[in-house]
Amino acid sequence: MHIDEEQQPVVLEEQPTTVRHSRAGILFSACIVLALIASVAWLAVHTTRLAEGRTGANDPTPAPPAPTVRNNAPAIPATYADLPVGPATTLPFVDRAGRLQLGAKPQKVFGSRMSVAGWTVLMYERADKPGPVWIARRGRTIQVPGLWIQPVLSKDGNRLFALQQTGDETSALVAVDAATGKETDRLDLEGTPAATAILGTDRTRAYFRTGIVQAPPAVPGNYGELTVSRPPVTAWDPGHATQRISLPLGYQQLIPLRRGVLLHNPSEWEARFAAIEADGSLTQPGVHAPLPGSFADSPDGSIVVIARNPSDPGMISYGAERGIAVDMSTSEHIDLRVPDSVEKVYVAGFESDRSVVLYTAAPTDSWYLRCWVDTGSCDRITGSQRDPDGHQIRYPSLP
Repeated sequence: MHIDEEQQPVVLEEQPTTVRHSRAGILFSACIVLALIASVAWLAVHTTRLAEGRTGANDPTPAPPAPTVRNNAPAIPATYADLPVGPATTLPFVDRAGRLQLGAKPQKVFGSRMSVAGWTVLMYERADKPGPVWIARRGRTIQVPGLWIQPVLSKDGNRLFALQQTGDETSALVAVDAATGKETDRLDLEGTPAATAILGTDRTRAYFRTGIVQAPPAVPGNYGELTVSRPPVTAWDPGHATQRISLPLGYQQLIPLRRGVLLHNPSEWEARFAAIEADGSLTQPGVHAPLPGSFADSPDGSIVVIARNPSDPGMISYGAERGIAVDMSTSEHIDLRVPDSVEKVYVAGFESDRSVVLYTAAPTDSWYLRCWVDTGSCDRITGSQRDPDGHQIRYPSLP
């Protein structure tokens, strides 16, 4: 109470008044302490989910890490009604009116197919035939000159990679600046675009196989499995030489991530993570994960979220979980608490390093869910449910 005496020096000569003020100060301080305790308790009960990260209204930003909690408590919810309703999403999406919500002003949608990387949206007609390509960013959509095959964005959203046919038996892998639509570099290839498959991208590079020989048509009476040749995997960073990626013995397929790759084989239902060394070799495959039905990796590259539908082959090995967040450094698997009633689930994309958006559908209802990869808890995204007429918002990256 010495503080109260210093704060009120004018009453130092009146001892009774000082005593009264001291007692009042004690009571006031006690009330403040009780109020603070009550506030902390309320926050602990009602805002635990804030510790799992929320994003800003406009720009996706990394959320603070949440305490790591295994998904054995609470139990997986039975229906959507068991999940709370959270804020609207910060990811780009197509609204019920068919407009692209990308920033403050809705934009027109072009083409029939879309993909997204960060705040860049790629729109096109089809991947396997030459066609126009549009790139939308906040407040602006541009059409990239020319006709393009297998268009794909780098994971940072700054580059478009696509194939063009340049002659009867020649083609090129072309890099385009996503902000301007202008070509920045090209890699000449032998063979038509059908001889090259773009496998995906990391932050800046495209991964591809070229020299592919298509399987011959089936011969009557021959029921053996027809195979397609699998040439080496090459990575190309525009402005630099290409780099051959050496797959470990026994692995044939590669899925590029922001940081490293997922390796798997045809007809197998498990993938393994490997990092890429400076010479293009891959480290010994480590983390086990179910082969993605759909997937996304976090902006910092530390987490991969994999979703599969309950009826998909191979999921029996992973129980009834609809989605799994895999830590690429520690191998820890966090089961996302998607309701048991859900029959379809796809990964839409990450809002932040710790929150991911899933499209989900039950027999009579459909919601987009926001799930936290540290804890597995999920909430329903405001405005994302299917309305009585069957209309719903749509994310560009979904099939």
